[in-house]
Amino acid sequence: MKRGTIALLVVVIIIAIVVGFLSYQQVQQRQALEDIQVSADGVKLVSLNTSSATLNIILRFTNPNANAATLDRTDYTLYINDINVGSGQNLEKTTIPAGGSVVIPQLFTVSYSGGLQTIWSLIQQGGADWRLVGTAYFDMFLGTVSVPYDLNGTITL
Repeated sequence: MKRGTIALLVVVIIIAIVVGFLSYQQVQQRQALEDIQVSADGVKLVSLNTSSATLNIILRFTNPNANAATLDRTDYTLYINDINVGSGQNLEKTTIPAGGSVVIPQLFTVSYSGGLQTIWSLIQQGGADWRLVGTAYFDMFLGTVSVPYDLNGTITL
């Protein structure tokens, strides 16, 4: 009876140590993901037609950490000249290498019904201000880490 109790106690202690170690690693990885930097290499006008305009939003994700990170998805809302012209998302998983960065282009269609004034301003003035507010999501064993971003610049023709 004593040997069985001791063996069970040893197994429980080993499991507790392994779970504690794995939990500690997850917490460290979660904290490291908060250091991911999101920037925009620009928003460019790709095409105009009779009903919409297509923009290319170029996002850059930089990972300053020693481990690679997997971006699971990102969602965002685009404002042109402070007018909300719509929301978009990227559901493609992307690995950001340790100490490196990745560029993710996003094609975004602005319907004239919702953004006619902003597109007309873009054509007349040769540019318009944009703002991109979003969140990048990194799914992990102990839950999802959200990295918010708020970027701005000028649309180039």
